[in-house]
Amino acid sequence: MDEGIPRYQMGSPLMRLREHQWYSPSSSKCACPVPKIHSLSPFLLFVLEFFNPNFLFRLSKGDRFIPTRSLMNLDLAQSLLWERLPEKGDRPEILTATDEYRRKLREELTLDSEGKPFKMLPFRGILRTCKNVLHAEEMMQERWDRSRPVKPFRRIPTTPDRVLNAPNLMDDHNLNLLDWGKSNILAVALGPSVYLWNAEKREVKLLRRVNDEEDHPTSVAWSGDGKTLAVGFASSRIELWDVASSRQVRILEGHTSRVGSLSWNRNILTSGSHDASIINHDVRSIGRSARHVRGHTEEVCGLRWSGAGDLLASGGNDNLVHVWEPSYMGSSKYLHKFTDHRAPVCALEWNRHEKEILSAHGYGRNRLSLWAYPSMSKIVDLSGHAARVLHLTQSPDGSTVVSAAADERLCFWKVFEPPPLAFSRKRDEENSGPLSLKRLHIR
Repeated sequence: MDEGIPRYQMGSPLMRLREHQWYSPSSSKCACPVPKIHSLSPFLLFVLEFFNPNFLFRLSKGDRFIPTRSLMNLDLAQSLLWERLPEKGDRPEILTATDEYRRKLREELTLDSEGKPFKMLPFRGILRTCKNVLHAEEMMQERWDRSRPVKPFRRIPTTPDRVLNAPNLMDDHNLNLLDWGKSNILAVALGPSVYLWNAEKREVKLLRRVNDEEDHPTSVAWSGDGKTLAVGFASSRIELWDVASSRQVRILEGHTSRVGSLSWNRNILTSGSHDASIINHDVRSIGRSARHVRGHTEEVCGLRWSGAGDLLASGGNDNLVHVWEPSYMGSSKYLHKFTDHRAPVCALEWNRHEKEILSAHGYGRNRLSLWAYPSMSKIVDLSGHAARVLHLTQSPDGSTVVSAAADERLCFWKVFEPPPLAFSRKRDEENSGPLSLKRLHIR
């Protein structure tokens, strides 16, 4: 097997190490001819190993053994090479505590798990005696695990960051009186008025006030670009407002009772009413362009389009949840129907940065609860309201949630603050299925 090797190389320490420690499958088993390693110069071998470690690994399947750089601990090997071994006369007869500590430390660093001396030139092959040698892939994974930063502890505040008074807020969970737009402006309906709170400037502006107290606002919803605000009223009409100019641009009709829920899908505004109907309004059309949908038997109190705009979820006081496809809404044929609820589901918010859900409660609890998804184990309770929580909405960056309760207060919670940039990862929004609710709140 070694006829091609010069005799002066047969007695080298490297060859003796191979004879006693390692063996390799015979090169005769290879399906293709393997180049002779000894025919290559040491410099060429070093270059090939440095730029392509797998090259020598393929060659080592023959009858030649070359050290594998990926298995070497170069720092420890260099330390051992430069270390001066103590002479016999330098060793004290009685070891002090410091000497004993150094001896133990040296053993831990220079001996393997079997108590054998550390090898400077490891080979990739089939081991005869050593059983605890890591392969290159395992060593790379171990190095990655050690170098990967540890995610810092996330502190969730249990008290509101800011509290605003909301006088005349109606105590009715069937209405949707709160929405935070893309332009970072919070719209809230208080009694007969609609107010705008600029989160950056901390300024409050009155947008609309009605003289008839019976025709009060019952729902608000921002368009996707944050420029247009839709306001539903108890008289069944819907008004569209250009917020920049504080000008009413259009009135939409079609319902026979109050409009308690609104949701935008690009140029389509979907409304739900106490008359149990759902209407899709095309705001681009000058004339009357609306499509009526019926699937509930009682008031429609929740509407939300998916992020992709291909699915609509609706909830009603009949304790039903329907999922619709736009192409089949004309025939009032729903895609899914959920009937397991025993009461209306209100005020849920998804965390856009973590797999978490925030829920609002009332009637004795009057608090918010944060849950881990999908285990649904409770993380923390947030207390700040003295009456039942009615509405939730989320800031444009997804860091803050504002809650409105029957105690006529708005509480701002920094419960969804994003993780540091080093650990944040952009997750693709899975909006293709009926359960994709990442940027939605469900009512």
